[in-house]
Amino acid sequence: MKYEMKLFVWIVMLVMPVLALSQGWVLQNSGTNKPLFDVHFADGQNGWIASITNSIFHTTDGGANWVDLQPPPSVNYYSIHFVSAQEGWAGGNFGQLRYTTDGGTTWVDQNSTVDGYLWDMYFIDEDHGWIAGGRPEGFPGPDPTRFVLYTSNGGNTWSTQLYENDEYALHGIHFLDSDIGYAVGQAGAIFNTTDGGANWIEQTSGTLREFSSVSAVTPDTAWAVGVNGLVVRTVDGGSTWDSLYLGTLHHFSHIQFIDDLTGWISGGDNTHATILHTTDGGGTWVMQDAGADNYLYGFFFLDADTGWAVGFDGTIIHTTTGGTGIEETQVFKGTTGDVILAQNSPNPFRDVTAIRFSIPEAAHVRLTVYDLIGQEVAELVNGQMEAGHHSITLDGRGLPNGVYFYRLSTGAATRTKMCVLLW
Repeated sequence: MKYEMKLFVWIVMLVMPVLALSQGWVLQNSGTNKPLFDVHFADGQNGWIASITNSIFHTTDGGANWVDLQPPPSVNYYSIHFVSAQEGWAGGNFGQLRYTTDGGTTWVDQNSTVDGYLWDMYFIDEDHGWIAGGRPEGFPGPDPTRFVLYTSNGGNTWSTQLYENDEYALHGIHFLDSDIGYAVGQAGAIFNTTDGGANWIEQTSGTLREFSSVSAVTPDTAWAVGVNGLVVRTVDGGSTWDSLYLGTLHHFSHIQFIDDLTGWISGGDNTHATILHTTDGGGTWVMQDAGADNYLYGFFFLDADTGWAVGFDGTIIHTTTGGTGIEETQVFKGTTGDVILAQNSPNPFRDVTAIRFSIPEAAHVRLTVYDLIGQEVAELVNGQMEAGHHSITLDGRGLPNGVYFYRLSTGAATRTKMCVLLW
């Protein structure tokens, strides 16, 4: 009997790691049914979760146990970021921003200078950080707003690098380094900076749908995701964005690349958790078995293997295999799904300007220019073109000053934009 018991224990010890590996993602006990909105780890043991029900959860053992810190006063938290096991920030509604230097035991308020939601934040070190957010229409006050906040002294002071009234909020922000960053939000908004936020340039995303998250991967490559399976990618620093379909119309809440090849997307719907994973820079995406049924709001990966995802009804899942398990499902090619016509640059222009566009497959392309009364004044392209990105020069030196429209037709789609010629 003793031998049989020892044999049983030995088999369990041998099999359990194999079972965990085969699952890819495993549930952790959060001890709550609160919706968990954002998660960040400083190392393999110390992690924090922002909850939109006045809670910040903390673990010191990699997620085996979580403690609800509930720092007073009550704040609905949407974003959280730590630069070490001790120092971090949490952002909430009404512009409420909190800061800790002891791992979350005590928190102090910082003056964000705004009154909207602090939807997302990103720090590149203990001094330099950015926050993206905004105020919904009618909450409170008459006008919606969107903004990007910046600190260069650890949050002692915050300045508004971007602030616009009567515009929808920004929901995601990410920086590749101290210079290159992106912010995305409602109504298809994408902004890019190449000087640390001194200038934020709005880009043409090709959609009016809502973005929730963005990840800058290389100086030229970035990805953004949003509602109803929305995925876009740029490979030219944001000049053009390709729309892609990754096999599902579930909402996407978060995207993170840890290098130029390895990334994840999370989301889901009311009854499903969705996680997609790529190891070839987005050429193919694998639908992983999340091991959970609830919508996932956010996730965080320390490296190619170790990550956590959080979501509705207190859901926390953890992986030590990059999410890879035996029960992975479909593989999707990252194929473009839309024709993109970018805004010409420069605009307005004096003599020549570049018109950039991308097409998802080879097609007969016609690119034409019209004046305000609809007369065709130039035909720039009329012929077969390969799939991909293209740039065509419009020479306006033979045209009078004024407003013009340029139209891209592929047979499958037609796109039109306006440009201004000023001598």
